Amino acid sequence: MLNAYRSEWVKLRRHLLFFGTYGAIAGITVVATVVTFATAGHVFGHGTGQGPGGAGVAISFRQLAEANGLTIGLTGAGTVLGVIAFAVAAAQSAGEYSHGTLRNLLVRQPHRLTLLAGKYVAILTFLTGAVLLAAAAGSGTAEIMAHLRGINGGTWTTMGGFRSYETALGDIVLAVAGYATLGLALGAVLRSSVAAISIGIAYLLPVEMLISNVARSADAWLPGQLLTAVDQDGTAAVGFEPALLKIALYLLVLAAGAAVVFLRRDVTA
Repeated sequence: MLNAYRSEWVKLRRHLLFFGTYGAIAGITVVATVVTFATAGHVFGHGTGQGPGGAGVAISFRQLAEANGLTIGLTGAGTVLGVIAFAVAAAQSAGEYSHGTLRNLLVRQPHRLTLLAGKYVAILTFLTGAVLLAAAAGSGTAEIMAHLRGINGGTWTTMGGFRSYETALGDIVLAVAGYATLGLALGAVLRSSVAAISIGIAYLLPVEMLISNVARSADAWLPGQLLTAVDQDGTAAVGFEPALLKIALYLLVLAAGAAVVFLRRDVTA
């Protein structure tokens, strides 16, 4: 498996993919953090939310000063980071078919499950590195924005703050790993990067949003909503542990199905 892992990293180290993915994930986290701090305490719209006169209110200064304030921007960007992870994994998986490189890989490594496992672990480590960079960029941005907006972030460096940071980072890594697993499996089944990415993102964003709007109770069962609950340490619809258990079962079944397809499918080019 080590050789399969190394061979996958040869592709992952390509400048466009490496710097593009890491730059996009870090950049989105920075933007989410800036927007979160810049709009703190602002009131938006009318007739909804809990603010004065029923207006919607952005996050408060008090919330940003709490122990988890350092990672609020990172957590807020969780869904977008997950979608990027899904797209990268789907492209890496399906690309072997569309580029005609899978046959060459199987000549060097005929054990298909070993090859698939090596690719999977390589993609996960690649995306985990991107999340760690995003967390560092988001933390630095949060420190700067807190200074500019006069927010006291003293609780961020307490033991509670460190635990909160560790929990938030772990949740994001788990969610990103879940999105990557979905992408890898769908790419292996569909064998087309465009089809896998298009279908996957269309389902995770607009389709699930429509289902959620029609039936709120479905949030506790939809894969995308479950991954959101994981990266946010639980939501109003489903807690962290139930969400983690359900999405793990979904991914296990999907990964097993993709592995069977990968094992039995003929490779002719």
